[in-house]
Amino acid sequence: MARAKRTDRTEARRRYRAETATTATEPGTDGATTVSSSTSRKGASTQAGQPPRPSIMAAFKGAYRPPHIVEDLKAAPQILLHWGFWLAIGLTVVASVVFVVSYSDAVAKVAVGDKDGLNAVLQANTVPFFVGTMFLQPPPAVGAFIIGFTAKRGSWLAGLVYGIFATVAIILVLQTPAGRMLSGDASNEAVLINAAALSPVGSMLFASALAWYRRFLELSNPNRGQRPARGQSAKGGTQKGRAQTSRR
Repeated sequence: MARAKRTDRTEARRRYRAETATTATEPGTDGATTVSSSTSRKGASTQAGQPPRPSIMAAFKGAYRPPHIVEDLKAAPQILLHWGFWLAIGLTVVASVVFVVSYSDAVAKVAVGDKDGLNAVLQANTVPFFVGTMFLQPPPAVGAFIIGFTAKRGSWLAGLVYGIFATVAIILVLQTPAGRMLSGDASNEAVLINAAALSPVGSMLFASALAWYRRFLELSNPNRGQRPARGQSAKGGTQKGRAQTSRR
């Protein structure tokens, strides 16, 4: 009798396990839905392939790129034909022309050495002076900013060449009456020496620093600029998944 009872209990446990396994795999049950939802979320996460966000120090170090001087010089045509470089050049030309046109006639009427007269011309129209100095006076910050944030490689080389161009531009502006607004009726030679010494080097360093900062932003936030998949919410769920959840 004891053996029969043990056999019956074993058979009952076997039937219970079989029924439980069948219920867990049956479509339309809550257990199957939970397993399916978990698998879908894991699959979606794997397919997205989003890299993990590194630490601030890791992004800080990873954003640094040592200058490859020989390789960048060989790739100079590609670097100097980049649209960001030519955008900086074009805006510098426009700013220089606007500066000269805005001040030449008014400054021509001011006597040499009359600083009050130059200040009056400046107070009457300050915007061209602000824009012109941002592109011309060393270091030419705006142009270097554009190059640093758009260059794919060789930002130091593009910044150096742009600084040389900015020096040439300020030389040409100083030959016009509007150039007195930059020199303050002082010697043009001092302005030229300052521009030649600081514009190329300053623009090169500024562009390199901005390129590093752009890479730092990309590394510290790898999902920056990525759009969610079609029909997928920002939290990773799909519209279909939300509808199924609401029905349950």
